[in-house]
Amino acid sequence: MQPDPLLSVENLTTSFQLRTGWFPAIVDLTFDLARNETLALVGESGCGKSVTAFTLMGLLPEVGSRVDRGRAMFKGQDLLTLNEAQMRALRGNRMTMIFQEPMTSLNPVLTVGHQVAEAIYYHQKSGWSQAHRQALELLEQVKIPSAADRLKDYPHQLSGGMRQRIMIAMALAGKPDLIFADEPTTALDVTIQAQVLALLDDLKREQQMSMIFITHDMGVVAAVADRVAVMYAGQIVETASVQELFRNPRHPYTEALLGSIPRLDREVQQIEPIKGLVPGIDNMPSGCRFAARCELEIPKCEQMPVLEPLSTENRHQVRCWVRGRDEG
Repeated sequence: MQPDPLLSVENLTTSFQLRTGWFPAIVDLTFDLARNETLALVGESGCGKSVTAFTLMGLLPEVGSRVDRGRAMFKGQDLLTLNEAQMRALRGNRMTMIFQEPMTSLNPVLTVGHQVAEAIYYHQKSGWSQAHRQALELLEQVKIPSAADRLKDYPHQLSGGMRQRIMIAMALAGKPDLIFADEPTTALDVTIQAQVLALLDDLKREQQMSMIFITHDMGVVAAVADRVAVMYAGQIVETASVQELFRNPRHPYTEALLGSIPRLDREVQQIEPIKGLVPGIDNMPSGCRFAARCELEIPKCEQMPVLEPLSTENRHQVRCWVRGRDEG
């Protein structure tokens, strides 16, 4: 018997208001996140990955966005029914977020030590002196060299990798159960990226946290994820364990993503870019949303396929008329 998931999302739909009306950016998202598990949300820009995280964190703008329907059960609470005060009590404590670009997330006029200590002071209700001591411990935990000296530095005095470690330290301040990592290594060079990924994985295991890792990079997915949910145009089109997804990708979009990344075991000429663009939220087709870019398109693709398991025993799910269980 499977234990209860830490997070269970059902039929989540979020819309944004444009000049011509309201349009859904994510549609009927359903997924579970187990305790101590890393789930990667992967797909091109505009597929709804960050919107999913912002919806669950209660960080959508008050004007021009809305949650149309769905449930998001987190430790017995439906996140979508909580008011701002209740969400504020959860954010930074039980759930937190690491953003893509740390330079825009850190306050440039405060030292990094002050900012980390402030997060501890606010979320753990500790004294200021104790918060500073814990801030030093957190900087050491995220492997910042000469941590005591770095406490006095301002963000601009640190490298991109060090600033991202500061953001990770702030995310850990409340000892969360769940971390959303929104493309946290995109702005970093490859060597530093690998170090940050290894650090996140180590911390997750040490503190037994769950993580939703948002990325467009399938190489990053292979390094950090336990399971993968591939998103396209606001929908999940395939879910599987990371090993199963790389060994046996079923959805044509997943195949296209894997085919568009460099690999050591094939020639550069074999890399295939994905033709076309992700449709805008005000221009979504009524059937399969990937059909216009798909070489396997059949007449049935004019109807919307359902995300379903490949077999009754399999957690590998696919939204495709050609590659699904019925195979057309």
